Amino acid sequence: MKGKRLVVLTLLFTVLGAGIAYASSPWGDFQGFTKVKVTVNGNEAAAGDVPAFVISGRAVLPMRDMTDSLQGLLRWDDANKTAEIYKPNVHMFVARDVSKDYSIKQPFGKVKRGDKIDFVVFAQVDSLKTPVHSFKLELLGPDGSVLRSSDPELLGADKDSFWYPWPFAGVTFDAYGDYKVRFLMKLEEKDGYTVVSEKVIKSE
Repeated sequence: MKGKRLVVLTLLFTVLGAGIAYASSPWGDFQGFTKVKVTVNGNEAAAGDVPAFVISGRAVLPMRDMTDSLQGLLRWDDANKTAEIYKPNVHMFVARDVSKDYSIKQPFGKVKRGDKIDFVVFAQVDSLKTPVHSFKLELLGPDGSVLRSSDPELLGADKDSFWYPWPFAGVTFDAYGDYKVRFLMKLEEKDGYTVVSEKVIKSE
C-alpha cells in the first residue's frame, strides 16, 4: 500500500470547538494549518510525512497512521477512492505449554532476568471480515529488536477464525524490561505486515 496515496486519506475527530483552529499550537504548523498531538492509550499515534492538523475546527490525520496506532488493517482502492478498515479480534496467551486439545498450561506474564524458557504463544483469531494473505509472530526485546520471528502462514480466502499455537524454544530473557510478542497480518501479498495484537512479558 503506497504511503503517498494515503496522504489524502483522513479520519475526522471533533476537538474542543471551532475556535481551536485559530489558537496557536506548541507543536507548530503544517502548511499553514495548526498541528496537533494525538495519543492512543497514552502513546503518541504514529506520524508519517503528514502530521495531524486542525481544519474547520476538526483534527485531521492520515488514515494509515491512525489505523496502525489502533492495530487495524487498511485496504485502499485507488480506482474507486474507497478505504476499508478491518479490526480482527486477536487474543494471545503466553504459556509454558499448550496441549493437543489447546488446553493452556502454566500461563505467565513475568520472568526473572536471565531465565531461559521454552514457551508457546497461543493465538485465538476471529472476526476476519475480509480475506487475509498471511500472518506471523515476532518476539521483540526491550530495545525493540526482533529476537525471534515465525515463518509466515498463508491463509485461505474462507478463513474467518482460527486458533494458532507457535513454540518459542530456548528464549533467554537477559535484559530488564518489556519483551513484546506481536501478531502481524497483511491483506495482500504486496503489502507490508501490520501489528494487529501485542502481548508483553515483563523481565524483572
